[in-house]
Amino acid sequence: MVLPLAALAIASAGLGALGKVLGGVGANTAAKSKAKALEASAAMARDEAGVNAQLALSEAERALGRAATVGAASGGGLTGSALNVLDDLSMQGVFNARRAVYEGETEARNRLMEAAVTRQQGKVQLVSGLIGGASSLLGGFASAAQAKAGG
Repeated sequence: MVLPLAALAIASAGLGALGKVLGGVGANTAAKSKAKALEASAAMARDEAGVNAQLALSEAERALGRAATVGAASGGGLTGSALNVLDDLSMQGVFNARRAVYEGETEARNRLMEAAVTRQQGKVQLVSGLIGGASSLLGGFASAAQAKAGG
């Protein structure tokens, strides 16, 4: 038995629509997964920034200790320029810690923004797939109507 052209047009449109919808759903699912990975990466960037800040402060404390030891060993004591050096070392350590936190926060925010954009792109692809599927179905019905009218 040969199927009429109208039935073939509708079947073809249905398969095309299904493919477009599934493609949109798949793209949306992939975008959600990528967004979750980016969010996890942002959290790791923040954690790493905290560790780097602590390391910068620890390094500054060691430098301060060495400078104080050298100053005391030289017999000059901790006055005048020796005290200024310690103050500078302390400020540099705090600056390095703050910079580490800022860089980590900036990296985290960039990843969160990328996650938001990725999620939005997934939604757009989902809607596009749904619209493409509906368009295929309508085209198939139009072809079926033409086939019935002409044949």
